[in-house]
Amino acid sequence: MSNGPQMLPRNFRKLSAELRLQALRDTYDLSAEELQMLGYRGNLDLSEIMTESAVGFLALPMGIAVGIPVDEQLYDVPLAVEEPSVIAAATYGARILRGAGGMHTWASDPVMTTQVYLSDCEDGAVERLRAAESQVIAEISPVLAAMQQRGGGYRGMDVELLQDLSVVRVQIDIDVRDAMGANLLNSTAEQAVPLLEKLSGGRKVFAILSNAAPKRLAGAEFHAPLSRLRRGKLVGRALAERIVLASRIAECDPMRAVTHNKGIMNGISSLANATGNDTRGLEAAVHAYAARLGSYGSLTSYRIEAGPHGEDVLHGRLEAPLVFGVVGGAVGIHPGARAALKVLRRPGAMQLARIAAAVGLAQNFAALGALVSEGIQAGHMRLHATRLAYIAGARGELIEPVAARLSAGGVYNIETAAGLLQDIAGVHQSDTTESAHKTEV
Repeated sequence: MSNGPQMLPRNFRKLSAELRLQALRDTYDLSAEELQMLGYRGNLDLSEIMTESAVGFLALPMGIAVGIPVDEQLYDVPLAVEEPSVIAAATYGARILRGAGGMHTWASDPVMTTQVYLSDCEDGAVERLRAAESQVIAEISPVLAAMQQRGGGYRGMDVELLQDLSVVRVQIDIDVRDAMGANLLNSTAEQAVPLLEKLSGGRKVFAILSNAAPKRLAGAEFHAPLSRLRRGKLVGRALAERIVLASRIAECDPMRAVTHNKGIMNGISSLANATGNDTRGLEAAVHAYAARLGSYGSLTSYRIEAGPHGEDVLHGRLEAPLVFGVVGGAVGIHPGARAALKVLRRPGAMQLARIAAAVGLAQNFAALGALVSEGIQAGHMRLHATRLAYIAGARGELIEPVAARLSAGGVYNIETAAGLLQDIAGVHQSDTTESAHKTEV
């Protein structure tokens, strides 16, 4: 697998925060403004533009999942999230999959849907509307002209009667290319309203985009030789069989599927946060897709297959509507989002969706491996220990020793952390004083 362009060092996570920012700046040519937003110190003007009644920013920490393998290339993927295990899991899963052939990804055209609902329609309204597609296309063409020039634009129309409500639904499909597309979709629907009312004899209930995106799918898969699989005491086929069983439980049990899919979205939503995308719309589309068969189910599947070289492989697969844009919205205005896209080598919307699919699958693979072997709580609590140390007052070089003692003792609370901090800080102060005394002598 080719590494392609220059990338961050593999020991990135072990560098100090200052050195990580320097490495990010030097590798991806980030501007001073972009670096300032990553190490945020406040910008009320930008906050005013991005939200109503602005008072500042509640910033999410951004980290990098280093070396995500996507179609024979490796990507350093920015993820904005407050949970440390998200980046740890994505990075761990990616490391295993890099040595097992990587991940193959795909994405369909970025087709979104806008809707007009009409009430009090005349008899035969549905048929008249269906027959008038060419008129509708002509009516909305001024709104879509610029998108058409970029290779997107109109892709189809569907008219249905909602029997229980006697309401007619008109859906117009539009390829939005690299844009997030919300304003374009809403403007298109509103542009069509007068003609649709005239043709149907009805009245508009409302006209607005749909966040459901069943025609805009992206996915990722891997075929990992069983000999490459190891987690705790589970090796090879034993680990693969447990992962397959865990996946099938999520397919069959909606109560499990909810948490299973939340874990997948940990990485995907964090990428959306980092790149300024609409996380709420993305998650709405994904969870609607998970329930498309009438019962909420898993977004991933795993099975053991015969491999091409005589060794069985674990086949993991994810597919979902992953709605990402790289122009418009917060993407085009927030320097931090621009910096994240630079780190990703300025992908188009479809490529960004493919990267997101790979992150989600790596995340899920790592999580399932942990769940069926040693469990996830030990890892979670090790990471939680650093937070407890910080809350107790530890700063700088005192955080790690306090966290290590917390983990070793297995008692995770503020009182214990505070006591350990007092002990360790006392020893640290004593050592510092003794060193200073020796220097003076």
